[in-house]
Amino acid sequence: MKTSLIFPLLLSFFPGWILILKNYDELILQDVLITISIVVITFTFWIIVKRIIGNENKSSLIIGAGIGFFFYFGYVQDALNGIIFFGIPFDKTSILVSISAIIFIILTIYILKSKRNLEPPLKILNVVTITILLVVVIPVLIPASFAEKPNVYHIILDEYTDNEILKKKFGYDNTEFLNFLEINKFYVPEKIFSISSSTPHELSSILNMEYPKSSGWVSENYQKMNNNKVMSTFSENGYEIIETNSMMRYKNFSFVDKNLCYDTNFINSEFLDQLLNKSIIRYFMEKHQENTRRDTIRCTFDTLIQIPNNLDKPTYVFAHLYVPHPPFLFGKNGENITPDHGEISGLQSWENSQGYVNQLIFATDKISQVIEQIIEKDPSAIIVIQGDTGTNTGTNMKSEKTFDDIYKSHSILYAIRISDNENLEEINSVNTYRIIFNHIFNSNYDYLKTYNFQMNDTGELIDITKKLNSHDYAP
Repeated sequence: MKTSLIFPLLLSFFPGWILILKNYDELILQDVLITISIVVITFTFWIIVKRIIGNENKSSLIIGAGIGFFFYFGYVQDALNGIIFFGIPFDKTSILVSISAIIFIILTIYILKSKRNLEPPLKILNVVTITILLVVVIPVLIPASFAEKPNVYHIILDEYTDNEILKKKFGYDNTEFLNFLEINKFYVPEKIFSISSSTPHELSSILNMEYPKSSGWVSENYQKMNNNKVMSTFSENGYEIIETNSMMRYKNFSFVDKNLCYDTNFINSEFLDQLLNKSIIRYFMEKHQENTRRDTIRCTFDTLIQIPNNLDKPTYVFAHLYVPHPPFLFGKNGENITPDHGEISGLQSWENSQGYVNQLIFATDKISQVIEQIIEKDPSAIIVIQGDTGTNTGTNMKSEKTFDDIYKSHSILYAIRISDNENLEEINSVNTYRIIFNHIFNSNYDYLKTYNFQMNDTGELIDITKKLNSHDYAP
């Protein structure tokens, strides 16, 4: 094979090969034939262009640029997600296509008009593509025993607070569950605070391994949460990604292979749900929301128990459940409870402290069953159990929060089970996957110093780290 052909042919081979590696368990002959066809078509175009311009090197560079423009556009767009320059969103398809086309045209004109041999840059590109080929092929050649990676389960129980708050504020001692976690080799910090008291900030920070860079509830925080680094990294390393329905508004994760427990939704339109909830049939919509939430939570716990029985490749499971967060739909034994009617669609019960405790007991029993099943069927698994934030239950949501309220809303349960116990003293929500990725993939992530923030009335994030750590909670 002519050396000038190495660059364009390998470049045309990679897109299909990457998909084959990620989905080898679902591979069919058609997928291989498509990949081979792309290479053959690339070779055909190379012959045509070479005959037109009469130069092999220039033909290879032009064809390579065209392949890059066509097949790698989506990768570039994903990398530019959220980047705005001089008010221009670079990830907008129309803008990025225009910019890419201009670059391709300019590059093609330069190559055609160049009086240079252009062999040196082509040789460099050959070396780069051969190196990439080795990187993506070697993992396939490694025996399975050496390539085995642990499954990862990350289960977030919304507003599950720590034992200090449970004892002081709610008169409930959760020591039995903490002992259960320690017996099962979880590391449970004595005290840990959430990064923020808002779920979007917290989940975005956890799943991107960085502190929030913007204030407010929606926009960038949800974008970063949905297009996050953690799921992207797992996907790139051959993991199947499973996510369960949290019923969280605006959540739409990229990189997910399986979405579970979404069939509990009778109305799948958030817009229609909100519209009807303001109509005369509001009562029936509240009952619908109540039943849907209850069914989704039960489905998620039942599904998490079954997942370890049905894994055939490295798997990452992310589950966010709205318990013990209000509305309080379950008694402590799992019986159905009709929530108090508050001012938010009849589904909030912030003042019902006993309802919170009962739902926490229910959630604790269920998650204990999940943990036991995972450890029995998947003993090498990495497991993270945590609250996203502390709780607002018992807080007067109509008046200004005291610092006791803020302290309570940041105090969370956190537990991690991982065979490598080093550096766990550095644990916090931002460092969770820095530790996990360093362990699984031999990454070299630094561990970030702990910071905690509170969002004020204007949506600004205020650093409250020192104040939290020096505060003595006294209900």
